[in-house]
Amino acid sequence: MSLFTITSDRSNKDIPHGMSLLEAKIHYQAMSNGFVSRLSKPVVQKYGDRWIFRGDASQSSLKGYGAEQLIAECKEDVLVYCAPRVGMAMDAIATLAKMYDKKCVFFCPASGEPSKHQKALLAYGADLRFIKIAAMPTLNSYAKKWAEQHGAKYLPFGLAKTPLVTAGIVRLGMYIAEQIDEEPTEIWMSVSTGTAIRALQIAWPEALCKGIVVARNMHDGEIGHATLWSASQPFLKDVSLSKRPPFPSTANYDAKCWEDFDNFAAKGSIFINVGTDDKVNEFYDQVKDIPLDSQRVWHDMRDLERGL
Repeated sequence: MSLFTITSDRSNKDIPHGMSLLEAKIHYQAMSNGFVSRLSKPVVQKYGDRWIFRGDASQSSLKGYGAEQLIAECKEDVLVYCAPRVGMAMDAIATLAKMYDKKCVFFCPASGEPSKHQKALLAYGADLRFIKIAAMPTLNSYAKKWAEQHGAKYLPFGLAKTPLVTAGIVRLGMYIAEQIDEEPTEIWMSVSTGTAIRALQIAWPEALCKGIVVARNMHDGEIGHATLWSASQPFLKDVSLSKRPPFPSTANYDAKCWEDFDNFAAKGSIFINVGTDDKVNEFYDQVKDIPLDSQRVWHDMRDLERGL
């Protein structure tokens, strides 16, 4: 059963109008000229005649490599992001904020109990705030408004619509190609907002792109030339142990694409393992006993009204 609809549109909204893939690659490379990363080089592992990007074994997840320049060059001292119950972007933001001496404010959907991914952010010294909402776009509008009022830097959900993040992922693609001495023939990954798969198409213009949509419907401009199919399980449901990769991954996200990659990927393909639950669990264990009131009723805006 397919849970999500996938557009048939083949455009990539992160390619500037009128540019080819190669021209877009040059464009984004130029944006990173002169930037010196503080992150170590990404870990790439050989897997038979294929490759694996090991975000779990690297200093940061894929989103961290993508967002580093944005956060490093950000003039604001406070970063604002909406943290869903599960996701690697918020951990990447918290990691980079600590590296570049920034403060993080995460707005989260109110719930009876915060998720491990959310509560683990306390280990970085993050400020978690809760609002009862019907949908994430509402929370994002609240967070953006709060950031504007308090001189903070609002980061869009999934780090989408942010050219410097696309440039960062293109730069990551260059690092990977240097390590394996070639560009991958195929890209295999799980897809949510599409930020990463669009950027990797730009980084490796000749590569085919394949993956599984795990979280939401995909709209025009969001998938580029990728061939995608829908997950049959809800986003928060973990894939079974027998279908997970033989290295740390995220059971409800990256791991859902592993079985297809293992069975069908061509020689020279690369599997993108964005991050791992293990890191989240490690940080969660450090803060799990800290009391955290995450329950709110409708119209309780205390956390939105509170300043820094």
